[in-house]
Amino acid sequence: MLDEKTVKKYFEKKKYLHFDKRIDFKKVKNYVCNSENIKTHSFLPFIYYVDETVKFTGEPCSTLEGRPIERKPRDIMYAGHLDNYIYKYYTLKLYESYNNWMKENDIDACSTAYRDNKKNKSNIDFSAEVISEIVSFKNAYILVGDFTKFFDKIDHRILKRNLIRILGGIELSRDWYNIFRSVTKYGYYEKDEINDILGSDNQLRRKGQFSYFKSVNHFRKFQRRKITKYNKKKYGIPQGTALSGVLANVYAIEFDLKVNEVSKKYGGLYRRYSDDFIVVLPKKIGFSKFNEITHNIREHASYNEIDLQETKTSIYEFSNFNINNLTHEKKSHIDYLGFLFDGKTVKIRGKSPYKFYRNASTLIKKAKRTQRKKGLKKIPYRKRLYQLYTDVGAERRPYGNFISYAKNAQRIFDEVSPNTDNLMLKQIKNRKRKLEKKAGIKIHIKI
Repeated sequence: MLDEKTVKKYFEKKKYLHFDKRIDFKKVKNYVCNSENIKTHSFLPFIYYVDETVKFTGEPCSTLEGRPIERKPRDIMYAGHLDNYIYKYYTLKLYESYNNWMKENDIDACSTAYRDNKKNKSNIDFSAEVISEIVSFKNAYILVGDFTKFFDKIDHRILKRNLIRILGGIELSRDWYNIFRSVTKYGYYEKDEINDILGSDNQLRRKGQFSYFKSVNHFRKFQRRKITKYNKKKYGIPQGTALSGVLANVYAIEFDLKVNEVSKKYGGLYRRYSDDFIVVLPKKIGFSKFNEITHNIREHASYNEIDLQETKTSIYEFSNFNINNLTHEKKSHIDYLGFLFDGKTVKIRGKSPYKFYRNASTLIKKAKRTQRKKGLKKIPYRKRLYQLYTDVGAERRPYGNFISYAKNAQRIFDEVSPNTDNLMLKQIKNRKRKLEKKAGIKIHIKI
């Protein structure tokens, strides 16, 4: 399982600071891959911080001007360096069992996120496939749903039951039980608190220190003085570990089975991408039956301790190349995995082009302030501007930029969903002119 290619891809040494020191995987491979060690391994507490993203409110916008924004916090926890290797190794083992179980139960196509056997595909592919299927129905009813705080509300009892089911047997082996305990009854420290006590990460790095403590023993002494916080609830797993995504998929297997069963019964389609799911059913079943099915799906979610986010769960009708929102009884569009489909056209969700232009504007304003302050003839940060916001950066491997994403989306949708009018590149058509106008410079590339 761990050939050289796999090790290089999944077990890269990370640069972040934690309670233990960074270490090359090859030095601890024998320890990590020996289940006897993992049975009694003492996992370090996670480090917790809030990752805050912003999104604009109101109508889609593709200009460089400021717009109202809404902040969306997300709790992230990351493991120590050795623990991270253990989680990655057990993730690969669980992937194998999960993928086999999904195939055996004929629902392999239903779950699309966090799947190593779908590694050559992304949200673009999955969205294009679903939208193409909708068009092929010609007339359809659609249910789009979203789980509320999926990772935070995972019931430990159900997760353990499903994990045993995926792995086989009547109980968890001792190594798997230790893994399970480490991500359910987990300990953690807040990153801000650690930095307040020990100094910021940058301050420590400047001192030549690349972990918060000289050794794990030093951390254990600190732990006796500063008590670790623990998850004492019977639900919730940390979001941010290598294992979190596949555990979330394992948690949803019963929901996947039931919803796929009813979808196939009526000649429909079911797909779930982490906490986003969609059900497409032929309109010939009638609205009464569709209502009954949506009610049953809600019951399946409730039975499996999955909360649906009502503001993001809606029913639609696809007819005459239009999307009608049946909840609000008006013409609308489907928002699925970052793409908007109105029955004819497909666009990247409006906030993504907006963020592209807003971030470019922020960098340009910073560059102009620096230019004025230092009396520079040329605007600074040109290299970063080119990398992030022009087609030069779009060709940079392996990262690219948002332009790369838009070009890739256009290509995939044109291939997979040829019967829709795909407008991704039109959304950023005037990118060069807008950036030149804002920055006051000539961008010397052809687009």
